[in-house]
Amino acid sequence: MNSSPDPIQLLLLITTLGMVIAVAVVLKTRRNLVRKHARELAESKQAFESINTQLEDAKKRLDQLATIDPLTDLSNRRGLERILSAEINRAQRTGSPMVGMLLDCDDFGRINEGLGHAVGDVVLKEMVQRITTTLRPSDYVARIGGDQFVILLTDTQLAEAILIAERVRLCVAENPIRNSKDNIYVTASIGVAPLPYEIDSVEELLSLIRHALKDSKKGGKNRVSHQDDLNTNGGANGERKDLDIVQLLRQGDCFRCVKHPMYRLADEKKVGYELLSRGPAGAFEMPYDFFRIAIESNILTRVDLRCVKACVEMANQLEPGSRFDVNLFPSTILDTPIERLVGLFPEDKSIGTFCVEISEQQFIGDPSYLKEHTAALKKAGILVGIDDVGFGRSSLESLILLEPDVVKVDIKYVAGIAVDPQKQRLLRRLVKVVQALGAELVAEGVESREDLEVVRDMGVQYAQGYLWGYPN
Repeated sequence: MNSSPDPIQLLLLITTLGMVIAVAVVLKTRRNLVRKHARELAESKQAFESINTQLEDAKKRLDQLATIDPLTDLSNRRGLERILSAEINRAQRTGSPMVGMLLDCDDFGRINEGLGHAVGDVVLKEMVQRITTTLRPSDYVARIGGDQFVILLTDTQLAEAILIAERVRLCVAENPIRNSKDNIYVTASIGVAPLPYEIDSVEELLSLIRHALKDSKKGGKNRVSHQDDLNTNGGANGERKDLDIVQLLRQGDCFRCVKHPMYRLADEKKVGYELLSRGPAGAFEMPYDFFRIAIESNILTRVDLRCVKACVEMANQLEPGSRFDVNLFPSTILDTPIERLVGLFPEDKSIGTFCVEISEQQFIGDPSYLKEHTAALKKAGILVGIDDVGFGRSSLESLILLEPDVVKVDIKYVAGIAVDPQKQRLLRRLVKVVQALGAELVAEGVESREDLEVVRDMGVQYAQGYLWGYPN
């Protein structure tokens, strides 16, 4: 006798089947979602990789545009900076010699003015073709502006470089450059000079070669002149041969350093030194005099960098842990690649803290052009100071834009402040501004106890001046 299905069991069976079907549907839906998400993720990853590739390509193109001269496809000044830095580092490791050449097209202005700039561009391209075919694969050519080119010869002695320069000169002048109407005769004057290992910038390189190029121009053009080895030459008794002041400054080993102590006013404790450069003994010993000659002779950057190196050498001989302030011209900071600029100062922080002082009197216009370089100095643990600060509108702009760690008040606003209410009012305002910026304030030119008491009462933290002695 057949019995009817148990309703409860039937209900359980139906419920179980429903649950199995529901779980299967959920699992299938999840699998589909996972596949969809995986597909979308793969597509997103592919799109990201494509965008990243495009960005890298764009970055390379921008980098190329920034370092390549568009007319000649040679390295430009910025590209030459990178080449120079890499080759100097290599030469320092291997001890191999390097020589620089500066080539200037003779009377190129006549071509531009007489035949037009389009013809001038054609002439420059033809010149570059002739120059590059004459050089070795290991040599570098860069256009640094107008009709001037720098040629960098690696693993090359001066005598060999002079022969190469002569080949370049002859190749440039060998045949006229022809256009539809004229035969254009082109010649070039060339200066050649050996490069020392401690060179830090393109401007320093140029300062070493310009004198030789001028000799070529003065000698009648279309010729090669060379600057002798920059090492010190000694006579029979080891004495230096007679050199004029420009040669001495260009040579760079005539600088020494004196120190001027700085004091914390709260307890008149010595906390550091301003390191000051001195030139060759005689009429051009003081910075004002030898820097004026350096500016006139187009060797300011080289002289400035050599002075900094002399100051750093002295810092190594003074009390560890002190603060050392050194001066740099704004133009030197701009002309020197950032990594080379930072490399002027020791990595060993136990020697002390270095502060690069930039004189406000030497700013040209808006000082924000220094922002990238000063930020790099700060990142490397080097303080940035603004020296010779006055009380005009430009002073306030400089302080806000550059955000210095140290502000030094110009001596003319400090000396005699005890008896000058106007100076006191001005300094009191400056103290508030500097405090708001979070910088430390140094009063230069403190020469009497009366002045010292006044600046201390105003909240000035540090000072230096003849009250404590002269630079020595």
